[in-house]
Amino acid sequence: MNKINDFIEYLKEAKAELDKVIFPTTTEIKQSLISVTVMVTAVTLFLSLVDLIMNGILKAVL
Repeated sequence: MNKINDFIEYLKEAKAELDKVIFPTTTEIKQSLISVTVMVTAVTLFLSLVDLIMNGILKAVL
């Protein structure tokens, strides 16, 4: 019986913690998506440029 009471208390505490959670708004999600997309694109372009330059240097050396 003690285990059942402990489990019920655990569920009550879990619900209380979930009530404190602030979920992002639709606008925040869209802004985050745009920011991540821009940053991933910028890093991809930078790494592609570095790869192209290093490839050219390696071909020139060999």
